[in-house]
Amino acid sequence: MPRLIPLLIALLTAAFPAVAAPLPAAVFEIELVDTSGEGRSPAHEQRIRATTEALRRELAETGLYAPLDLAPAADRIDDHLSCEQCLLDIARDMGGRVAVVGKVNKISTLILSMDIVVRDLDDGKVVARGTADIRGDNDRAWLRGMEWLVEHRIVPQGAPPGEERAPR
Repeated sequence: MPRLIPLLIALLTAAFPAVAAPLPAAVFEIELVDTSGEGRSPAHEQRIRATTEALRRELAETGLYAPLDLAPAADRIDDHLSCEQCLLDIARDMGGRVAVVGKVNKISTLILSMDIVVRDLDDGKVVARGTADIRGDNDRAWLRGMEWLVEHRIVPQGAPPGEERAPR
């Protein structure tokens, strides 16, 4: 009987591998790059905030990421929005293990695309990337585009926690 206990422990350990803790993630506000000439509206500011908050929630719900509170670095972030390397440095300073940067490229009211990139802060490599075309410059289209990217490109179903995903 005493010999069975170590064997049981070994079998149970192999059957139930340890689940990795969620990675601290610096999820930056989504950036709007508007080349449509239509101009930016107050609705865009609200849409950016709502989509960014939804992205943070979606990533947290996967169990793979733990979004960090970036409010203490807000001034630094505002000063460096167009400098990705600067954002990665801020993410490291805030205790992040990965940085999540999103961008919406607006060509017209109908034609937009959304990019979400997750970078490992140890080596700067892309661990997940997704781009999707979205139709319509409205709340529903932005949210649906972000949700699709998280589900199909950033955290594909069936990807074990901690398993490195190839950039797409």
